[in-house]
Amino acid sequence: MSDIFVIGHKNPDTDSVCAAFAYAYLKNQIDNQNNYISARCGNLNKQTSFVFKNLNLNPPVLIKDIYPKVKDVMTKNVFSVNENAPLFEVMDNIKNKNIRVLPVVDEQNNFKGIVSVFEISNFFMNTINQRLTYTLNIENFEKVLPGYLYKTGKKGPVEAQIVVGAMPFENFKEFVDKLDISKVVLIVGKRLKILKYAIENKAHTIVITGIKTKSELEAIDFSNFKGNVYVSFLDTSQTLHKIILSVPVNSFASKNAQYVNSTEYIEKAKELLLEDTNRALSVVDNNKLTGIITRSDVIKKFSNKVILVDHNEQNQAVDGIETATILEIIDHHRLSPIKTTYPIFFYAKPVGSTCTLVSELYKFYNIDIPRQIAIVLLSGILSDTVGGKSPTTTDIDLRVIDELSVIAQVDTIDYTKALFAQSDDITTRNPKDILDSDFKPYEEFGLKFGISQVETTNLNALDQIKEKLISQIQLQKQEKNLDWTMLLVSDIISANSILITSNHPIEKKLPFKKIEEGVYYLPGVLSRKKQLLPEILNLLESEVKNV
Repeated sequence: MSDIFVIGHKNPDTDSVCAAFAYAYLKNQIDNQNNYISARCGNLNKQTSFVFKNLNLNPPVLIKDIYPKVKDVMTKNVFSVNENAPLFEVMDNIKNKNIRVLPVVDEQNNFKGIVSVFEISNFFMNTINQRLTYTLNIENFEKVLPGYLYKTGKKGPVEAQIVVGAMPFENFKEFVDKLDISKVVLIVGKRLKILKYAIENKAHTIVITGIKTKSELEAIDFSNFKGNVYVSFLDTSQTLHKIILSVPVNSFASKNAQYVNSTEYIEKAKELLLEDTNRALSVVDNNKLTGIITRSDVIKKFSNKVILVDHNEQNQAVDGIETATILEIIDHHRLSPIKTTYPIFFYAKPVGSTCTLVSELYKFYNIDIPRQIAIVLLSGILSDTVGGKSPTTTDIDLRVIDELSVIAQVDTIDYTKALFAQSDDITTRNPKDILDSDFKPYEEFGLKFGISQVETTNLNALDQIKEKLISQIQLQKQEKNLDWTMLLVSDIISANSILITSNHPIEKKLPFKKIEEGVYYLPGVLSRKKQLLPEILNLLESEVKNV
């Protein structure tokens, strides 16, 4: 089952968010082969937050971009090894499961490092070149060495030296006296003098080989010995080999190994893998092992699957859209569509709201609209059409509003008032927030420009913050590297607007009444899409033809 994101445009308005939510719900009803996730690529405004909070619904998830990430290609059901597991277990996994790298974890799955053939080779090379102190744990003996624990002494890990009692007693005594015998693991056959000396001097652990009967063992006095006694079924040589293989992983694992988190971009993981000798990276989130990613993983051709609602232009889409596979587009704006590799389902009509189109698709697929979904859809339509007053409103929108209001059991006039009451008085808002919250960029006829829009119930209040908005528009122009920026302030009560601009030579040909430099009065204008943008595009086209 694939995850498919249903997502609106940047700086999402209520119609964009509600359309994504309602369409994802519809797709999950008609397609049980995939999982449709409603998403947004911007913060919720107060009006949209009101819709979902009022219905006690979780809004679409916020995603910053759609670029492929480690979690999209990593192996999730990863083989790992406990930090206390014996070396033998690691070697067995590497050989029988054909695993190059094993992440090391503790009992709570906290990431502790990695172990690979490289670390194992280093361990044995050091063993050959010098006498080592081994980290040994009697609990691991039983996992590796055939035999049984005859007497229990100190448990837990100890930094110990392994001594084989295969020499004459005097030589053994001379050799052991140079060591801290309390940290010696002695491997010895039935050599009574050596055994007695080890017992009396309190060796840490005695491993006895060559014992065939219990009576042989009982003949040795261990009554005052406080250490461990382990009986091996193997000969001395094999016992030594197995004890070395009982060394716990944490004593030789690479504890400074690089790792990535699951939300890291694949490109970053690829860079790290090129630097890493192990050809694999552990994936760690909040210190917990969640997967592993290899070089073969990062060369997989992966792209997120998306359905776009309320837009069809690349510069308005979520970042990384060029890496995604677009499956559908549901929109009511002008067409300047993103290029797709394959034919897609594209549903577009010149109506006042994307939620109107989503409502029609419920009918098309013969899916009943639940009351909560009806309210979500109604919210999007009433918001985008200003309660049906906007010049973008069509007969189709009005019909769908009537149908949804019956299912939703709400009075559309009262609900429209409740929706628009959520907007803050523009005099109390931050100028940057006003410009960024509903901003749409365009690039036409060689000109890069952007139009922000904000709604108010009192156009006269604009005078109190106009100068701040003019300054902020200039900053926005620089920050977004645009040629021209504008802010349309629309009064939803009077259905009139004020246009504030960053000043561009072409402005002198705008068909609107100029109030002052960079400020224009637009009577009867409420729609950026249907009333302002066409005028600007016509003006630009005319300029190009006259050049």
